[in-house]
Amino acid sequence: MARFALLIQAAGTLMLVLLFLLLYRKIRRRAFLDWIASWAFLFVGLSVPFFLQRRPEAGRLLTLLMNGALLAHIFFLLRGTRRFRNPEARSGPLELFWLLPLAAVAWWASTSIEPMSVAAAPMALLRSAAYVLTAIWFVITPGSTAGRIFLSISFLLWGAERAVSGLGLLRFGSGADVPAWLQYLGFAGMFLEMMIAVGIIVLLFEATQARLAAEMEALVHSERELKEMGVRDPLTGLYNRHHFNDVIRRELANVRRYGAELSVLLVDVDRFKEINDVKGHAMGDDVLRFVANYLTTCIRESDFVFRWGGDEFLLLMPRTDEGAAAQKAEELARKLPKIPGTEGLHPSLSVGWATHQVDAEFPATLQLADQRMYEMKLKGKRERAQRERDLGLL
Repeated sequence: MARFALLIQAAGTLMLVLLFLLLYRKIRRRAFLDWIASWAFLFVGLSVPFFLQRRPEAGRLLTLLMNGALLAHIFFLLRGTRRFRNPEARSGPLELFWLLPLAAVAWWASTSIEPMSVAAAPMALLRSAAYVLTAIWFVITPGSTAGRIFLSISFLLWGAERAVSGLGLLRFGSGADVPAWLQYLGFAGMFLEMMIAVGIIVLLFEATQARLAAEMEALVHSERELKEMGVRDPLTGLYNRHHFNDVIRRELANVRRYGAELSVLLVDVDRFKEINDVKGHAMGDDVLRFVANYLTTCIRESDFVFRWGGDEFLLLMPRTDEGAAAQKAEELARKLPKIPGTEGLHPSLSVGWATHQVDAEFPATLQLADQRMYEMKLKGKRERAQRERDLGLL
């Protein structure tokens, strides 16, 4: 009965190895590869006893092979669990040193214990300790709670089954005194092994799903960033003229539907050409960024600032009447701080404004704001020229 149970367990283990190999084509993780190797060595270790019956003269050698295969099963099981807990963990030759005391136990069990049927007991107890350690590791591993608990319980029960089996071999050997229930432990081990295989597959599937979800989130974030880059001016970070076309359609629809007021401000940087000629284009870029930040800090959250082109900016202000728009235009021009690096040129802002009327076309509103901005610009030039004449500079 015990050998039949061992045969069933070996056949089931081989099926699990083949299943793992098929799944590895879809779930390529280093931990999974270690577990495939672990179950392959377990199959070898479970298959050796059948050769012992046919080659009794090679009993010591085959027992050593069986213990070596089971030892490799333990090694790859624990390494795979460590890699699953920490995918970034590095493997090196130093990790093989801990095999030396285990190999010594395998050698001792293969050459020093009589009868040979009892020689499997130390490896059964060693497997029990490895399974209990694996159960503990899965308990403290981040991830799916259900999958981890399922695997932890399965490994803990498998460890208990191996411990009982090992102690039973030490107590009864393999003779007629072995209780019937002890002979059926192989079936229990096979059932627990199947449970563990299912748990590993579920855990890997959940980990893969979590990774795919993270990758999808990263793709959505990248797509959002690309979309944002498509509507932003690369120099100032403001919305560009292309995005203005989308925004104005929505705001004009609100004006028509709800009668909401909508004002527009056009802003021009005075003496910008002189800044480029005297200070260089790098300084001109700094001036544009400074003005962009200044305008952004002076508006409401519901307002929009656009890089209109060259040294011009456009402010779109929903729910803003003529009086508020005129006041904001005057305030923006008056409160502009001194721009670092422009000493001697004193750049200023010319701001024109207009409030859109429901029965008007928006290009006409924009033209009115542009006209007022141009008038303010001419007025500023005249005032600057007058000051320079007063100072005797002309």
